[in-house]
This record gives sequence, C-alpha cells and structure tokens, in this order.
Amino acid sequence: MNNPNLDARTEILVKNLRQVVTDVFGGNLVGVYIHGSLALGSYNPHVSDLDYVIVVSRAPSKSTKLRLMRATFDKLIPYAPQKGLEFHVLTQNELKRGRHPFYFELHYSPMHKREYIDDPEGYVAVMHGLDPDLAVHLAVIWQSGIVVTGRPIRSVFREISPVDYFDSALRDVSDAATEIMENPVYTILNLCRLVGYMSDGIILSKADGGRWAIGHTDSMYNPIIKWALAEYTGSSGENREPHKEALTSFAQAMLARIAALQRRKED
Repeated sequence: MNNPNLDARTEILVKNLRQVVTDVFGGNLVGVYIHGSLALGSYNPHVSDLDYVIVVSRAPSKSTKLRLMRATFDKLIPYAPQKGLEFHVLTQNELKRGRHPFYFELHYSPMHKREYIDDPEGYVAVMHGLDPDLAVHLAVIWQSGIVVTGRPIRSVFREISPVDYFDSALRDVSDAATEIMENPVYTILNLCRLVGYMSDGIILSKADGGRWAIGHTDSMYNPIIKWALAEYTGSSGENREPHKEALTSFAQAMLARIAALQRRKED
C-alpha cells in the first residue's frame, strides 16, 4: 500500500499491520483489506478509526487469536487514529459462501477494550459469530477497498447484493430517531449516505454522504447537515448545535425518505 495522503503515523500503523498479520498467520493468511473512511477517501486521524478485515484460509486457533490480540495492543494501537482500530477475521470459505449475515472468527473494536484486558483468553474464546454489519464492510471493500497485503480483492471477495447491503446498512440507522440524541454526528451522516446510496447506487463516506445530502434533501435541514460535517471533519462551522427537536425531525424525515425509496424499488 502506497498512499501519499497518509500522515506519517498512519503509514507506520499500516506497515506494522502488514508485519503483524504476516508474523501471526504465516501461510494461513489470505490478505488484509482496509474499508471504512480510509478506503472511501474521508480519513482524518483526529476523528476516524482504521477499519480492516483479515482473511485466512482456515479458522485460527485460540492461541493464534491471542497472539493477534497481543500484537495488536503492542504494535498497532499505539499508532492508531483517534477512534482506534476495528477489525474482523474471516475465513475464505465464509466469503465464498457469501451469505448475509457473515460469520466472523474474531472481532475487535474499542468498545471491547476493557472486556479484552480483563480476560484475554475468555475474550477470544467467545468473540465470534454472525455480524449483520459485515455486509456493509464487505461491500465497501468490493467497491473501494485497499489491499494491505495478500491476494487481489476480486479473487477473495464476492459482490454484496443491493438487498443485503441495504439490510445491513438499515440496521445501523433503524433506531436513528433515538440514537441521534446520543451520537448526532454519526447518525446524521449515516442517514445521509444511506439515502445517497438508495438514490444513486454508490457507497459514500460519511463526509461525502453529508455533502451529497446538502444538494439533495430539503434545504431546511442544511444547517443540521453542515453542523455534522463541521464536527466530523474537525473544521470550524458557523452552525450551532441543533436543538433536540430539530434532530428528531431530521431523523424521522430521513427514515421516511428511506422507506419511500425502498417502496419505490420494490414496485
């Protein structure tokens, strides 16, 4: 991977990631593939996380999972962006099966940090199963993924159907009317990019989803979207934080539009 737009710290992180997975998995490694904001062109180390999928030929043992987690904390997390690292380990056979929701062998995100630190062996023993979010991640890899090391994307992954992508993405915003109070920036921009996908069929980053929505949604919501974009990109926005009533109204309007677009596609 050679990306001139990466900051020095992230360059070190990606280099270390390549070395870690090679050391841990050896000949069992198929490849490592970045999705998320870095793949979609809106990565900002001050507000982003680094998202990636590790693909292996055979399901890793408990001891291999522990080695990966130790190396992740020792060699990767010290260089992680502001929101940390998130990754899944999947087998090649699971990708060939191609059925949503996909089964993962191991998963980590910052929300599980304490759980892992308190009981590493217990964590790797139970952290596996079906994840409905994976269809979105795999669709981003198919469209825009970055190969850190390993085989080309088209030889490892299958294209995610629009139906599976929509189901996966919708789960992330289905509770938007309440979630928007707890995490307004994430919810606002995720709603925008899902409407953008349903309208144009292109998977957008959060930032690009917000920019798209400014020209394709009711202008009364532009201040809300511009505020979320300013917060997400770390720029100084002129718009004040929206009132709770405005946030709820926005979420309800966008969910209604998503439902209308879905009915139109089904007709």
